[in-house]
Amino acid sequence: MPEKNAPRLRRPSTLVAGLMLVLATTSLGCSSMWDRHRENERMFALDAARTHTKRGQCTRALGELDRAQARIDLGAYGLESTLARVRCYEKLGMTELATAHRRLVNDFYTDEPFAYPDPDGSSIFRVREVAREGYDRPPSWLVIAPPRYPESARRSKIIGRVVVAFELAGNDRPREIRVLEMPHPLLASMAIEAIAQAKPKKKKDSPDLMPGGRFVTTFVFEYRWAKEQPEQELDS
Repeated sequence: MPEKNAPRLRRPSTLVAGLMLVLATTSLGCSSMWDRHRENERMFALDAARTHTKRGQCTRALGELDRAQARIDLGAYGLESTLARVRCYEKLGMTELATAHRRLVNDFYTDEPFAYPDPDGSSIFRVREVAREGYDRPPSWLVIAPPRYPESARRSKIIGRVVVAFELAGNDRPREIRVLEMPHPLLASMAIEAIAQAKPKKKKDSPDLMPGGRFVTTFVFEYRWAKEQPEQELDS
């Protein structure tokens, strides 16, 4: 009797193993399907961004560029999309944003930038021969809001830190914005935008508001789905 019952005791484990294999295969299939779907969305946005940029419809173009850049490895499109942002910011009269993106092109696309491999396989791009000395932390009275973090970038697992340097003009608004380090041009654009929109929280006649100075700050873009960590979308 024990010998006859032995095979029956092994059947549940065989069934569980088979079920786990089916679930794993289904999961891989779903993941692959969603990856294809996201890439199709991105390609549609890329075509739309090019069309709107050519037509001078820059508000629409900038919205599409957020989605069109949502890929970890952009290749040659990294330069093309950054130049498209430059043209659109200039057309919309956003001079500081346009100038900062021109610096981004000069620093990261004129020559091959340094890339340092990260443990997770991504790369960190840093500006060549930039002295980190001489920069201070931004003054406490300068309000720098957290940068936008497009959902398309989160879903594509585009994460990392962006280091940005800037000066303060006589009106206490940021100028000379320059990205010193970035993992991806889309995150660099979001950081530039956040710095350009910073403004003092005190009145202009406050004695604490002193024009001039060189500052540096860091934005860290993290998303819990990307690294399976507790929710901590952004630290700045």
